[in-house]
This record gives sequence, structure tokens and C-alpha cells, in this order.
Amino acid sequence: MNYRKLFVFLISFCAVFFGNVIYTLSCGPSPDPYDYYISFYSPYSKGGGYEPFYYTSLSSFYGDPTPSEETANVGDWQNYTGSKVTAKDIRECIYTYKLEQLSAIATGSNVLPDSVKQNSFAQFLLKDKNREAARYLLFAKTCEPVVINADPWSVPDRNNGLLGDLYTEGEGLYNKTADKDIRERYAFQLIRLQHYRKDYRDAITSFDKFFEGKDNSSLVYFKALALKAGALLRLKDSVQSAYLFSRVFEKAPSLRTSCFTSLMWTNTSNNQVYPLCKDNHEKAIVAAIYGFANSEPDVAALRNVYGFDPASPALNILLAREINKLEDAYFSPYLSEGQSVGLISMHDYSTEEKKKMTTRLSALQTVIDSFVNKGKLKDMDLWRVSSAYISYIRKDYPAAKTRLEEVKTKDGEVKDQWEIVNLLVNINQQKTIDSAFESRLLASFKWLDAKTPPEKNHRDDWWSMPDKTYFFKKTYRNLLFAILAPRYHQQGDVLKEALIRGRCDSLQINDYFVSGQTAISQVSDDMKSAELIRLNDFLHQPVKTPYESYLAGFFPKHLNMNRIIGESYVRVHDFSNARDWFKKIPAAAQATSYQVFREQLQDFGEDTAELGYTKGITQQQFCDRMVQLQEKMKTAPVSPKVYYDYASALFSISYYGRTWYFVKDYRPSTQWYTTRCDKDPFEKQYFGCYGAETYYLKAAQASTDKEFRARCAFMAARCSQKHTAENEDSDKYISALIHNRYFPLLTGSFVQTSFYHQVYGQCSYLRDYVKSTRKK
Repeated sequence: MNYRKLFVFLISFCAVFFGNVIYTLSCGPSPDPYDYYISFYSPYSKGGGYEPFYYTSLSSFYGDPTPSEETANVGDWQNYTGSKVTAKDIRECIYTYKLEQLSAIATGSNVLPDSVKQNSFAQFLLKDKNREAARYLLFAKTCEPVVINADPWSVPDRNNGLLGDLYTEGEGLYNKTADKDIRERYAFQLIRLQHYRKDYRDAITSFDKFFEGKDNSSLVYFKALALKAGALLRLKDSVQSAYLFSRVFEKAPSLRTSCFTSLMWTNTSNNQVYPLCKDNHEKAIVAAIYGFANSEPDVAALRNVYGFDPASPALNILLAREINKLEDAYFSPYLSEGQSVGLISMHDYSTEEKKKMTTRLSALQTVIDSFVNKGKLKDMDLWRVSSAYISYIRKDYPAAKTRLEEVKTKDGEVKDQWEIVNLLVNINQQKTIDSAFESRLLASFKWLDAKTPPEKNHRDDWWSMPDKTYFFKKTYRNLLFAILAPRYHQQGDVLKEALIRGRCDSLQINDYFVSGQTAISQVSDDMKSAELIRLNDFLHQPVKTPYESYLAGFFPKHLNMNRIIGESYVRVHDFSNARDWFKKIPAAAQATSYQVFREQLQDFGEDTAELGYTKGITQQQFCDRMVQLQEKMKTAPVSPKVYYDYASALFSISYYGRTWYFVKDYRPSTQWYTTRCDKDPFEKQYFGCYGAETYYLKAAQASTDKEFRARCAFMAARCSQKHTAENEDSDKYISALIHNRYFPLLTGSFVQTSFYHQVYGQCSYLRDYVKSTRKK
């Protein structure tokens, strides 16, 4: 699977690297096909050889089968050569040596590079008694250019003349070869040459001539059988073709991906193929293959396979697929609800769809329990644990516990899954996470640490780490962000919530679509001043419980808590306390503004030095000035400019302002004001700009200058527009934006001012308002 992971990574890298080229064609990142929903169920338990068919809805196949075709071929050659020849040398010789090197070996030349002379497989081939094997490898290398399409994106251009010449040569070599194993390899090459020359009937005849009736388990035999199946498909015998592909699928794991794809091309049904099967075991394989093609939750394949062969190894893969499907469709959206993570949440489902999901959960558990009760399954305890996990998803924790208690396995993989489910059940049965339970959690954390050891050379990239390590890292991350962080949040313990998110971030497998809020985001953007001060005190206190020490050890070290606390006070316009915290850090560590006191006639833009605004203003200097303005407001009469500067600063640090970064670490482009914002003091001002509007009005009332008052009225109108209530009727919403409460004042009292004419050309809402009030 690692090669497939690397391929996905390279595609993602190219998408980012060439982002400016494809910007107009796409928006945002693509989800990782191996990590786009919240999962706690491992597809790897008892699934070896079936890796391509682990569940993912975002890729045709999950991973590469084990063994790979290359590994299987090397294994067959090592069986032929004996243990004195290493697999490494066989692989190097077959897959890296050029035609010239193989020719030199085949002819027994002494003029060879030292690296080739030292290769144990080359030494084997140079012996006279093994010269037939060397000659075969040379012929196989000669055939490669005409039977392997170098460019998978183009239609192969077959050279029939060359194919025919190679067939004649190969036939002669086959007849001259005495070694049975090498003759079979030549036979495969001959069948392949006929197939690609489109001599499909001859290819079928050749297979029957060379292989029919022989007891063979070699890779070349099954590759030849797959060629026969392909030839039958070309000759429109699709049912026989599908049957033969199913036999290769079962017997040659390294060919499962290609056989599955080819079988799907036959456009047959499982019921058409069953009559050709020799026994129920073969029927079970056919049923499983068609089950692998179904990406929707459906227990039919499980029933069919079990009905034919209760001990079929394919049952475990189908079981994992059905559970992963329901995690994707139901459980992950449920856990994502309210967390702003995942591709979808339960909010996206109708009542009828939610009912369908719960019905599917029930149907799957019924099937699992019925199979367990019959006692014929090969991996009984895995199925018991799986049923316990479904009980957990259904929130039936006592039933989950009962099923877990029935498991007595010593199997390591099943025991790992048991530990995960048991941990999830224990957390959800715990009404409050207290210090005693935290001690138990710490043991589980350390168990997960042991399952996710650091990679050698510090390579913790998801595309390079072993599959099972990757699964446990995802499981650990999901446990932290989707289960424990929300639990602490519900308990009102935002300190522990932040620590949990810090441990989650340290795993370094945060995915855009899954991993939830980071510790930095929570601390920098969401936590209130008192909470942050408590967190800061905690981080510096010497006495902690083992659980707290463990989590604190992973908390981000680079966070400047003094600055973050200062920014939290700025968010609620407590500039005096904010100033005290900014005083604790050097000016170089503070954010700097140039235009925070400048009015903004249009939203957004960058706060950079411009003509007239070239002096940098640190966060502490900003707070100093705001406190000074507040003091000046206490003594009448107040200068209109005092109110105006104060209002402009409040707008600048809002969501729409240039200096938003004085209060937030990140400003997404997808958020906007809703009436829910009014419930939070910060969001009310950040999105709604109520305070800025108030002070612009005060500035207008304190002034007698008509131009200045027009400016104040327009800025108040901009602030007022920001807290326009949402409306599902887009026409009514746009109408509310156009009919701003301050536009009648602007078009009445200030229509003759120069400022009015300036903003009339800039503001389309104002122009639309004027048009709407003209008499027809």
C-alpha cells in the first residue's frame, strides 16, 4: 500500500505546486482517500492479500495486494534457484538489469561489472546447467517493449510483425528447452504474444495445450490463465471469462486487482457465474468479488458468502467493508456534528435518511450475531468484537460490554481491536472524566504510543509509515479530537480540552477533512482571557498528575501565551488589561499595524505601509492609544475625531478589517454574521460591528461639519450592514442590504456633499437603494 500512498501524495503535491495553473478549475484540497472519515475499525485485521478491497469510496482500490506481483515472481524464482540465491539479488537482476547485461549473462561472458559478478542470481545463471534460465530471462526482457504499454494514458500501438517474429523465436526456444519450469515460462510468453496480436482463439488453444490438466500453482500459470480469460472475453464468452478470472483472483493474490477489474468488464452477474463453479467454495469467492464491487451499505454479500462457505477468508474483508461504510455514512457524520470537520455531518441528512442509517446498523448487527451463534466462522472473536463495536455506535453500551466479555482471544490483531472498542465504551460509560479515570486513560495512551513508534530517520510521513502504524495513529487522533476533546468541552474543562488537542496535533497526521480544531486554533482564537490565564499558570506549575504531565509534554512549545492572553482581552475591547500583557513581551514579538486607525470605505484589504501611514503600531502601542481615547471620552466635550478614531480602530480589528490579526490567528473566508453571533460578546463585535457603529454615530452627533458627518453616516451604514439578519429568502436578504437604515439620511441630508458623490461611485448598495426609491 505504501506505493499507492506515495502516488496519492505525489498527486496532491503536484496539485498544490501547480495550484496557480489550476486555480480556476478547483477550490480547496482533495480529501485523503485513506483518511476522510472518522474510523476506529481496522480493515487490516485478517485481511492480508485483500488490501485493494478495503473500503474507500474515493479510490478504485485501497492499496496494493500482498504479495505484490513482483514479490510473487521473485518468490517463484527463489523456489527454482534454492536458498543460496537471495531474493534481493533476484529482484535486482530481473527488474533492474538492462538487456545488454542479461545478454552477457546468457552468453556466459566474463566481461561483466563487479556488481553483476557479485550478484548471487547472476552467478547462478552463469553456470552451464542454468543457461536455459538465463536465455529465458533475455527473451522475456526482449518481449517487454511490445507487451507492456509504457504510457498508460495512450492506446497501445501493437507491432504485429514484431509480435509474430518474437512468437516464432519463442516457440523455437520452447522446443529446445528441457527444463520444465523454464518451458512453462516460455509458454506464458507465447500465450501473451498471441493475445496481444489479437489471436485470441490461438491463445486459448495454446493455454489448453501447455497447461490444461497440470497441477500448477505458479504465478506464470495464473497469469497465463488470466490471458485465457481475457481472450474469452474478447470472443464474447463473458460468463466463462468471469469464472476463470474468479479462479485467478482466489489463487493468485498478487493478480487480484487486475482480475477484479477484468471481471467487472465482463458485465456479468454472480448468478450467471455460479453454475460454472465446481463447489460452494468457488461460489463463495464469486459472491465475494461481486460484493467488493458494491460501495453502498448492504449485507447481501455477507449472507451469500456465508451461505456458500462460512469459513471463507473473504468474509472478514466484507465485514470490515460494511462497518467502514457505516462509519463513513453514519458514525463519522454523527461525531462531526457541530465540530466543523468531515465531508458531511448529520445536519446534512433528512430524518428519513437518518432512520435508514440506523436500520442498516441494526441489519448488520443482526447478521453478525446470527453468524456467531451458528459457530461456523473462522475468526469468531473478531466478529464478536465487531458486533460490540456496532453496539457502541448505537450507544447500547451494556450490550457492547456483554459482547466484549465473551471474547477470550489470544490473537494479537483481534485483541488490538478489542482494546480500541473497550476503550471507547469505557469513555462513554464514564459520566465525568475525573482524575481516577484519567489514570486509566494514561495507560491506554501509552498502549497507543507503543503501537505508533517513531519511524527510523524520523520519517513519520503517512505515505511512508507501515499500514498498521498509520491506522493506530489515525485511531489515536480520532480518539483525541472526536471523543475526548468534546467530552472535556462538555464538562467545561477547556484547559484539558486544549491539552488533548495539543497531543492530537503532535501526532502530525492532521487531515483537512477530519482532524478537527488544533490546539493553537483553540488557544489563539477561542479561549477567553480567564481560561488562558489558568492554562498559562498550569503550564508553569511544577506539580502535575502523571496524566497532566504526559499531555503537557506534547503541548505546543512555541506559543507566546503572553501575546495570546493580550489578544484575548483585545477581542472583548478590554484594552487596559491587554496592554499589561503586551508589556511582558518585546515589541519584535508583537504584531504590527500601519492602518489600524484608518477608516475603511471597503472591506478587507491588507494592513501595509502606505503613503501617510508609514509608522508601525505594535499591539501594545495600539492598546495605549485605545486607552487614551477611552479616557478622553470621559471628559466633555469630546472631540468628534476621538469617537471617529476609536470607531475606525474597532472596525479595523473586526472580521472585515485590515487589522483582524490583532485578535485572531486565522480568518477563514467562509464565515459571516448570523444572529447566533449576538450571543457571544466577541463574535457580536467581530462579525456584527455594533460598537464601531455606535461610535461613528457619536462622532456624527459631536460634529457640525457636514462633510465629516456624511463620512460618519456612511461608515455607520457599513457597520449596520454587517449585522443584517440572515434570511433563507435571498431576495429579501439582498433587499435588506440595499435598504440600509442610514441610506435615507445619506441621500437626504448629505446628498450635496462631496463625500456622498465619492462613495456613490464606490458602493453598489447605495446606488441600488437610490434606484429603488426613484419614482417611475
